[in-house]
Amino acid sequence: MYTINNVAKQSNLALAYTHLLTNPESTYKNFFRETYSIYGMASEKNIALLQKRVKAGYIPTQSIRVFMPKANGLNRMYTLLSIEDQIVYQAYANILAKSLTSIPEITKRYKKSVFGNLCASSDSEFFYQNWQDSYKAYSKSIIKAFQKGYKYIASFDLTACYDSINHNLLRTILKDKFRFSDNCAQSFTALIEQWESADGLELGAGIPQGPQASGIVAEVVLQEYDAYIEALQKTMNFVYYRYVDDIRIMAPDEDTVKWVLFLLDKKSKELGLFPQSSKISVHEITDIDKEIKRISKPLFEDEFDDKKKSQIATETIRKLLKEEPADLTSIRRYFQCVTQNTKTNALAISAVKKYPNLIHSFAYYVQRYPRKIPPKISDYTYECCLDKTQQFSAGILLESVKGKLNAADASKFSDLAIKLLKQDRKTPFIVDCRFKAQLLAFILKYDTANFGKRRISFVTKSNWWVKSSFIHTAEKDGCIAKLSQAVLVDFIKKTDASKYDSADLPLAVANHYLLSGNVHGLPALPEVAPIAQNALKESGIILRSRYSSSQINKYLFELIQTQYNVSWKKLLGKEHDQVERTLFTAVGYWKTDLTAFVNLWDTIDDRICSVLTNAHPELGGYNLGKIGGVFKRQNTNGSVFRLHMPKFYTMCLEIHELRLSTHLSHSENRLTHTYTGPIQSNKRKPIHKMIKEGIDELVLYW
Repeated sequence: MYTINNVAKQSNLALAYTHLLTNPESTYKNFFRETYSIYGMASEKNIALLQKRVKAGYIPTQSIRVFMPKANGLNRMYTLLSIEDQIVYQAYANILAKSLTSIPEITKRYKKSVFGNLCASSDSEFFYQNWQDSYKAYSKSIIKAFQKGYKYIASFDLTACYDSINHNLLRTILKDKFRFSDNCAQSFTALIEQWESADGLELGAGIPQGPQASGIVAEVVLQEYDAYIEALQKTMNFVYYRYVDDIRIMAPDEDTVKWVLFLLDKKSKELGLFPQSSKISVHEITDIDKEIKRISKPLFEDEFDDKKKSQIATETIRKLLKEEPADLTSIRRYFQCVTQNTKTNALAISAVKKYPNLIHSFAYYVQRYPRKIPPKISDYTYECCLDKTQQFSAGILLESVKGKLNAADASKFSDLAIKLLKQDRKTPFIVDCRFKAQLLAFILKYDTANFGKRRISFVTKSNWWVKSSFIHTAEKDGCIAKLSQAVLVDFIKKTDASKYDSADLPLAVANHYLLSGNVHGLPALPEVAPIAQNALKESGIILRSRYSSSQINKYLFELIQTQYNVSWKKLLGKEHDQVERTLFTAVGYWKTDLTAFVNLWDTIDDRICSVLTNAHPELGGYNLGKIGGVFKRQNTNGSVFRLHMPKFYTMCLEIHELRLSTHLSHSENRLTHTYTGPIQSNKRKPIHKMIKEGIDELVLYW
């Protein structure tokens, strides 16, 4: 029997946090990347605090809804949960996965009849098995069934599956089939009810869409179909394949397929779910290749240079857009290879206008633009901002164009932001949180007027996600100094004892103090939110005397699992505190944002090199802030440095060149003249190896 105590174990809560970090789905994670990192800087202490609240009866934060465009012009609702709500939700999901995988009748279906949301093994850092492998197995199963003579097929899709799951039914199944205690099942569904309540109304149905934990919760109900179907197959000749709520029925004859569809429809009504009648049809398969999507098919049959790939991708997108229905999955993949120019700008805009759910691909296209944003893209972004129904798209595009606009366009967008926020104050219409956060960020960054009380009120009257996102963005944009100290103090303080607000906001402000190293104006420690205290204490910003020991050895061990016994304070001198704080922040980003990590590590290398070369003149000259000048592949001083410290030199050089390839530094790599972007996760192991070898050599040389 699983109880609240199982959910609240520190090991389970820590595993839940790890599962948030390893979630391969980026859309949801992008709302919280900075928060995940800061939380991780003192995760043990934070989870210890969280454990007490879970045991005492966890009170969640008010969830926030965002509305993502779908291909048909309607919207898909995403539910944003605070960092601690996500951990608690995932902690329940961990227990549910443990129970589910202990039932042979369920796991025997994996990759045979059930292919989506398959739980990974208990020793995996990932929550689910690789979805690409599962989808390939799904496609192969359909092909094999067709080859065996099951030539009639029907698709059975559910309408708004996640939104329709009944809480009472979920609670009953948890208790009866998954060994949840009455209290545990009740507490879990009570949390879901609060997250899914709208304007104080308890809907009695629906689970949050967006968090990966919802996939396993949906399986609790969807596996009812699996058991029902297996009973039918004992008396009827047909096969059944389910990928989440996408069900395929195949049989040698049409009548069998129709009868099974009728029975599935009946079962759906009993479960409180509703099939999409417009998507259900029976037909005979004539071309199996057209029947399935082969996601393993390469985009390019042969290797071409980058210029050819861009040309092929552009031409292919044009063709795909003319098809009905268009293969949007392939279009998204090809978009990553398109080179930005006048012609492709027009193509990209026409594509996103026809299919609004291509907005993420279009935004990535805009984000990689190597020059100032051209008028066509700027005008389209402005058009989206004026259209109240395109707020989600407008928010993403504002984030993509910021910092790349010419002065006139920047001023125009800033003026529009002020106008829209004033209108919203009179008659509320801004419903998308990212849109509002970016409007505020544009005013702070580009408007020359003082960010006074009236503008601060736009922030303070916003929800917790807008506030925390605004603080993070102001920090990244380098304009947080425009905010009054009183605002930061207010945001980092404890909440009223009678309620518990989101931890995300005080964490965002704590991150500012960590990066700046300046605690002037910080309120008295008892007034600071406990979760912010944890980060500030762990970093040494507060409650550490000037004679306390360095934490650099500890942070390096967390990063590269090597124990050093080095007196860093003595070696680094006045640069020690800044290196220590930056390293602390970098370690927090290691698992959540490799791009941010590399940018921070480059600054660590810069400061260490400045001190190192001063102590060792044989390494050549060095100026702080000029690491790119020394660590060039063709440089005399660099050659001297490489001669004495080849591995440390390689680390500094490679990290610096990686930083130049990221969109956080430049829109175009100045060395290779290629487009910049985020650092991919497959670089993690090589970076880890370089850093370990570089620091090992540094310690020996110093």
